[in-house]
Amino acid sequence: MSIILIKKEDLVELLQSELKAWENIGGGPNLNAFEFNPQEADPASLRDLGYYTRRDSWIAGVRYKKVLEYLKSLEDSPLAARQ
Repeated sequence: MSIILIKKEDLVELLQSELKAWENIGGGPNLNAFEFNPQEADPASLRDLGYYTRRDSWIAGVRYKKVLEYLKSLEDSPLAARQ
């Protein structure tokens, strides 16, 4: 395990710019999207959810939610608040 020091503000700025980038992919992120195992997924259900017709928006939604979750955990972390 390695520890990397970076200013919190710089990391927050990077994550916020990442969110903005995903907002502009495929007409915006599909915030109902979720990760799934392709071997276990039901193609009919995925078709009904719009996965096949707006795959870019689906991927943007999954990534957007991951980045947003990471940003929130960073902002909520008491250790990250130290300067």
